Amino acid sequence: MPHSTIRPSLFPQTAWSRVLSARDVQAPDARLAREEVCRAYWSPVYSYFRALGCGREDARDLTQELLADFCDGGGLEHVTPEIGSLRSYLKTTARNRLTNFRRDTSAIKRGSGALHLPLEELDDSNVPADPEKADAFYDQRWAWTIFRRAMDQLAENYASRGKGALFDALKGGLISPDALKPYAEIGASFGVGESQIKLEVHRARNRLADTLRREVAATLAPDCDLAAVEAELRYLLRVLAHGC
Repeated sequence: MPHSTIRPSLFPQTAWSRVLSARDVQAPDARLAREEVCRAYWSPVYSYFRALGCGREDARDLTQELLADFCDGGGLEHVTPEIGSLRSYLKTTARNRLTNFRRDTSAIKRGSGALHLPLEELDDSNVPADPEKADAFYDQRWAWTIFRRAMDQLAENYASRGKGALFDALKGGLISPDALKPYAEIGASFGVGESQIKLEVHRARNRLADTLRREVAATLAPDCDLAAVEAELRYLLRVLAHGC
């Protein structure tokens, strides 16, 4: 993927500026910012607990409590740009919380935190218990969360230009070329030549690369250099390519 200038993220759920502003409870949109952070990391954290051997209910409770504490219980006070990535920070926090939970014989009641996310709106993927793959499950959910948001942004961009149908025809092949129909076949559907579709695919892949790069940059410290962003982006793409 080609290099590009890192611009402010369009993925507010994990942007450092968004996270840090969420610490200011007096800010007009502070609660919204905290809820966005929690929604973005629900699936990775929940999957992590499930893979570490937690039952569905315990995993939900632990996820709810961890994110509530993170956003409303003082967890944000420990977040600074120097800690690295939110991905790593929350994964470490989740593992520590599980250790404490297993030492505690009392049940954790769902919704114990002041911040409550409607469970019916959240991803409840069935993740098998496999502690050896727990890190992989967490990172896969993290990667897919970013990828889905990037694709949604790209879809909105194409729709705003009256090219929504074209994006639908191209999106399957932006990451996996084998999933793309022959250029000539796509071109025939839109009344254009094969070379035009080839150009559209090239442009779409570049736009996706730029969007993913911005999203990854938003999960790292604000002063991280391009090399760090590229390394994290390469890792994200490896996770998407290989899964768990």
